[in-house]
Amino acid sequence: MMNPVAGVAIRAVASAVPTRVARTAGYTYLTPDERSRFQKATGIAERRIVHAGQCASDLCMVAAQTALERLGWARDSIGALVLITQTGDQPVPATSIGIQHKLGLAQTCLAFDVNLGCSSYPYGLAIMTSLMRTLGITRSLLLIGDVSSLTCAENDKSAWPLFGDAGSATALELDDGAAPMYFDLMSDGEGKEAIIIRSGGLASRHPPGNGPVELEADRDGVERRPDNLILRGADIFGFAISKVPPSIQRVLAAAGKPSDQIDFLVLHQANKMINDTIAKKTGFGADKLPTSIERFGNTSSASIPVTLCSNAERFADRETAVVTCGFGVGLSWGSAVLTLPAGVVIPCVESDHVYA
Repeated sequence: MMNPVAGVAIRAVASAVPTRVARTAGYTYLTPDERSRFQKATGIAERRIVHAGQCASDLCMVAAQTALERLGWARDSIGALVLITQTGDQPVPATSIGIQHKLGLAQTCLAFDVNLGCSSYPYGLAIMTSLMRTLGITRSLLLIGDVSSLTCAENDKSAWPLFGDAGSATALELDDGAAPMYFDLMSDGEGKEAIIIRSGGLASRHPPGNGPVELEADRDGVERRPDNLILRGADIFGFAISKVPPSIQRVLAAAGKPSDQIDFLVLHQANKMINDTIAKKTGFGADKLPTSIERFGNTSSASIPVTLCSNAERFADRETAVVTCGFGVGLSWGSAVLTLPAGVVIPCVESDHVYA
């Protein structure tokens, strides 16, 4: 097991979603029976989709502004900003650098991007807390968000009705009295084909071309552009129910806490069937399993903070012990045991704002 990180406190968790609603009932590529089965399996009734020109950075900016306003932190007190996303504004430069400037943070604030998806929250907390402790950074912002809807072909029944868009911000501060965070972080690149966008990288075997984009039929018969996301649901299901429960059990053992001493299990919102199976295998009842997938869909990297914020009232009045677990694209998965002080989770905000 990895060493726990002590002395870093979570001061605020904020999330932002677009106002545009896409409902499962309105998805015309599915028959009524298919829509019913899809909603029963995934739990998704609706999700949020960005408006034209709206980026993951815009949603993360809104979340960051919300957190900073709640805390009243001076902008020049932020020493680090890390953005985790798979849908940055452009390949070069890092999107985090632009956000640092737009937020009005000092030039002494280090900023960089991390390309990671569904496991982003435990990975991001591990990166940020260890960075803060090592370099003595007093305050930081962990931004996580994706606009995954822009990567999906609209005729793709496996992906298009699944993904919603969102951004988040977690504000962290050095505090010698803060409870330790425990981490279990794993990866397996052998399974990378389970969720993949094959084209677009400059060094890719499928580099971007200058000519017209041609549709290609995958083995599932769906025609996609080379830069569309491919999702193999059966592979993800098998991976999630086999690899995720042991990770949760390992991190609980490291923290010395059985499941009955944990207030909430906050999972990446992959789909209802997967998450119900994981909860059952790890001894968590439905009362300890907050969700957001029914309203916001699978919000990829941001799904754990979105789930926290869409259930903010459950974290308002008391300190809570929480297990978070993200799993998916990579393949990558990770779990963390956290202590959330009362009132740090802020309800989700809606925004269509685009920052110039």
